[in-house]
Amino acid sequence: MRRLEIARSRLGGDGAATDIDMWFGTVPITERCLFPPPAAAHCWVYLTLNAEIALSLANNPSLQELLCQPRARVSIDGQWLWWALRRKYPTRALAKLSGSDLIYELAALCARRQQRLLLLGGTRKVNALAVRRLRDMHPELAISGFSPPSYRLDCAEQAGAAEVASLHAIEAHRPDYVVLGLGADKEQRLALRLSPLLDGCVTGLLCFGGAIDMVSGEVRRAAPWLQSLGVEALYRVYQQPRRLPRLLRVMRILPRLVTRDY
Repeated sequence: MRRLEIARSRLGGDGAATDIDMWFGTVPITERCLFPPPAAAHCWVYLTLNAEIALSLANNPSLQELLCQPRARVSIDGQWLWWALRRKYPTRALAKLSGSDLIYELAALCARRQQRLLLLGGTRKVNALAVRRLRDMHPELAISGFSPPSYRLDCAEQAGAAEVASLHAIEAHRPDYVVLGLGADKEQRLALRLSPLLDGCVTGLLCFGGAIDMVSGEVRRAAPWLQSLGVEALYRVYQQPRRLPRLLRVMRILPRLVTRDY
């Protein structure tokens, strides 16, 4: 997808083109330092771009469609991509804004503003632990959780039932923000399908991947010094050896970064 095609589609509510001056390939980086994005007439969808998601773009229709909508908000998650963009845009400010960090900022913000937060994803145990931990950090926080039924994306009946259940949960809890923790493909598809139905009701859907698992304590986050060295993925493999094939697939992006093919 060409940049021009994306830029033409990214119009604000008044019809003015959104200013986009940082790109990773064809992906516009709209959120560089500040969080969260301001409320808008539509329910925005927040995506944290890492190497795995960047590699999936060519074969991911849901992600392609999301990026062509004015509701899309994209930040950089992942040390490799952050290094690459710092080299490409050396004079522009850019923070690494990952879901595993931002979920804590969002909880604190909701507590201060008396806004409601829904965690949607994870198993029932993981979801309940994450809700409890954030509530312990912020006793005044209005937070709830929902664990949708397990499903496969290639099974339309299962996926449809999970989408309906998720929409009912959002309608029941009436959140201002919804953190999605379903895995990239599932949460991107869910955000694409549900966000138009939530305009004017929900401020934003945040695709945060494994953030709910990490808040729960079931998965430990790498120490900041390991993150800064770009080896957080190795730490995840150490905890979850089944992720090794996933890491090997992600490493296909390294030649692109070395040759500045982005």
